[in-house]
Amino acid sequence: MAKRSGSDRRGGRRSPDTLRLFVAAYPQARVVDRLFEETARLELPPHRPLPADQVHLTTWFIGETDRGEVGRIEESVARAGAAISPMTVVPDRLVTLPARGPARLIAAAAPCPSALEELHQRLRTRLARTERVGKPFLPHLTLLRFSPPQRGLKVDRELQGVEFEITSLRLVRSDLLSTGARHQTVSEIPLAGRR
Repeated sequence: MAKRSGSDRRGGRRSPDTLRLFVAAYPQARVVDRLFEETARLELPPHRPLPADQVHLTTWFIGETDRGEVGRIEESVARAGAAISPMTVVPDRLVTLPARGPARLIAAAAPCPSALEELHQRLRTRLARTERVGKPFLPHLTLLRFSPPQRGLKVDRELQGVEFEITSLRLVRSDLLSTGARHQTVSEIPLAGRR
């Protein structure tokens, strides 16, 4: 009997033998609460806040992956993080993204500490599927989304006193549903370097 394919919210078909994966760091709940308090102060058109437990900083997006490759990817993520020490990330602005064109989301953006840049490069070296150069790495936590995207809306507001510690990475499965994405942690991998 043939296996049925899954589908994503964009109508594409996906094999049941593949997973949509990314690597991310998750801020502490108190940090997410504070960021949502800041967005509540903005006058915004209709939008959809992310579930608090899904707010994360993507360190590398992997994409569709055969289930049989998950163990190899976990090992690659562990090796990438083996020499990286826990680090502090300091989101300092609320911004609309993308920077050009209609606003699709509001995020808390952060300057990139050197340890996070090194981690990103290590993950890219180990997990990138092509050599094509993509967009520059912009560490950010998506907080809410607009549907449809909003023309003419720009937010760039300073944040103060917000920071969080990254002590581990999560390999996360993302299922795209008509109601939004559903995330499930596949594994959590500590950063093993010493400060």
